[in-house]
Amino acid sequence: MKRLHIDRLDLDLRGVSPATAESVARLVGPALAQALRGRRLDNSASAQAIDAGRLAVPSAKEPGVMATRIAQRIAHKTSGD
Repeated sequence: MKRLHIDRLDLDLRGVSPATAESVARLVGPALAQALRGRRLDNSASAQAIDAGRLAVPSAKEPGVMATRIAQRIAHKTSGD
């Protein structure tokens, strides 16, 4: 993949403390860059909106774990690899 432009990323972090949600939001960008490294963009994915679906995170206390799982889900939905 050469470039992926993201205009907006909406995260619904219900049940997560504001401090944890803020940390997740800060960490998801670098986690997404890591998750997309070496992948090719799937041209069949809609350029308008990609719904990565729901992600159950039993221990919503680890922002790094949450950010990584969110990033992996987005990478899976947007790439063919």
